[in-house]
Amino acid sequence: MNKFLPSLLLLFPLSLIAQFYPIDQISADIKTNAYAVVRLDETSINLNSINEYKYTNEVVISVLDKSGDSYVNAHQFYDPNTKIDLFEVEIFDGSGKLHRKFKSKDLSDASAVSGGQLYTDDRVKYLQFTPTFYPYTVRYKVSTTNKNTIFIPRWAPISNSNLAIESSKYTFTNNTNSIIRKLESKLTDYNISYNFSGNSYTYELKNQKPIESEVIMVNWRNVFPSVIFASNEINIDGTKGVYDNWNDYGKWSYDKLIESKLDFTPEQKKYFQNLVKEAKTEKEKVEILYQYMQKKVRYIGVQLGIGGLSPFPNSYVESKSYGDCKALSNYLIGMLDAVGIKAQHTILYAGNSPVDIDKRMMYQQGNHMIVYVPLQDEDIWIEATSQSSPFNYLGNFGGNRDVFVFHKNGGKIIPSQQYNHTNNLLTTKGKIDIEIDGKATISFFETSKGLFYDDNAGVEKLILKDQENYFKQKFQNLGQPKFETIDLKSDWKNAVYETGLSIKSNHYAKKQGNNLIFNLIPVNNETTTLKKAKTRNFDFNISRGYTDYIEFEINLPKTINSKINIAPIDIKSEFGSYNLTIETINQNKYILKRTYQQIGGDYDKSKYNDYVEFRRQVAANDNIKTLLEL
Repeated sequence: MNKFLPSLLLLFPLSLIAQFYPIDQISADIKTNAYAVVRLDETSINLNSINEYKYTNEVVISVLDKSGDSYVNAHQFYDPNTKIDLFEVEIFDGSGKLHRKFKSKDLSDASAVSGGQLYTDDRVKYLQFTPTFYPYTVRYKVSTTNKNTIFIPRWAPISNSNLAIESSKYTFTNNTNSIIRKLESKLTDYNISYNFSGNSYTYELKNQKPIESEVIMVNWRNVFPSVIFASNEINIDGTKGVYDNWNDYGKWSYDKLIESKLDFTPEQKKYFQNLVKEAKTEKEKVEILYQYMQKKVRYIGVQLGIGGLSPFPNSYVESKSYGDCKALSNYLIGMLDAVGIKAQHTILYAGNSPVDIDKRMMYQQGNHMIVYVPLQDEDIWIEATSQSSPFNYLGNFGGNRDVFVFHKNGGKIIPSQQYNHTNNLLTTKGKIDIEIDGKATISFFETSKGLFYDDNAGVEKLILKDQENYFKQKFQNLGQPKFETIDLKSDWKNAVYETGLSIKSNHYAKKQGNNLIFNLIPVNNETTTLKKAKTRNFDFNISRGYTDYIEFEINLPKTINSKINIAPIDIKSEFGSYNLTIETINQNKYILKRTYQQIGGDYDKSKYNDYVEFRRQVAANDNIKTLLEL
């Protein structure tokens, strides 16, 4: 008998065990259309006291191709109140063989400084790895001890499109006497199992097939599952709080984070009062102080400790002439208070894709602060961090979303400045003279209001060559234009942008035999790339409602032998309307008028193809060509 046989028998199963989540064990059913597969994602949170919670997250994710590289989120933020107890990473090849192992000291470490920040005590530890083979699997585990309990990490298992999930599990345990609030979203839509036992809550998602994103789909936060917990007793950098609703949170925020920072001296207040002594209305006073602030201060983030939530004092901004969004907003509010105008601190999710503050439950939200000034006859909204933003204009960055406003008596969620088809206005009026050889002289004046201001603002600061390139890209139907004059004006007070252009085009119309062919509408033509879908899984969003009006005088060569003869076009839909008319003045002169109105908002997925068809009709009519005999 071979005495080595038992050892060999023991080694054989061990070699199988050494394989760590091999790719071939992934079910073909969930791997199809996946860039990556979450094999395991287990999160455990233990709230131990008002001053501490423990967080542990273990993830195993298999990346199938290069498109899935960005899905490996092996990183952890930390600061003086968040200690990383453990952070380890292992990388395996497709067969499950260990390729490389990282301990915490092997991982990259950097200051978590974002754009515009000068200094912050937030840091991030992260895996820096450039894959040289596919597929591969990453396992990472991180554990932290957190002293700040104002924010408890949420569970949102579906984080990306084309991501399959074998198992994602989340457990929250409350070891305190605090009252816990929870907000569950879309659990039944994704067959999520959950169990509540004593003081623990457990949720699990299993065998989730990859979800493919769809064009113009509604915000992912409104579609996919999530669970959010919050405690009525919190700590933030040693400052305690007890609240469970937005009104009480507003009072606490003002009392604990704001009031002591409104520290202008009597002499400084007097200076601001003198600045506005000639103003006839409260609105004029706000204008004057905002313009003064734009000239005096600039945005630089300096966020240390509770500075992540609480602004630096007004005295700090006054002496340094800079601050972050909270400090500059607080500075303007302090100035307004000095002249008898009560303004409110406003928390929101800022960015070009609007996200609402969730009013369903009070929990820590937002990434930016602005100023809300509720005057008797008008609401004023101020973006305090910009040195160029117009007065009373939030634009794409802060408009069209629910925000949290607060003052010493409480807080509430309200809509911010709204932009829709009634005030997003683009108006273009001009004249086009077409010559017999296809050349054209085109002059027009474009007025941009509402969100259209964002589209054009800043062009006046470009050098002439870059301005010309901008307008060539914007107005592609002009055919190798030569710009005779460019006249640009930004109206700071009313948030209106005005563009005046005079253009020579050598190829506006095409001459084919005895015919002349050209676009009836020379600029701001509507286009679309949307395609109809056989199936649609998610509702869709029309991100911008607006009204676009075009009026052109068209002058044709005197030798033309035919007329522009197009019947009026009128299209009506729940998504908007379109109207085009051409009035004949004489044989050679016409007046074209076109109005397109689009109504923004969320729409049911069953109406998607109807919207695609509406957009196709609009684009077809907006790019209509006419053929005239010479």
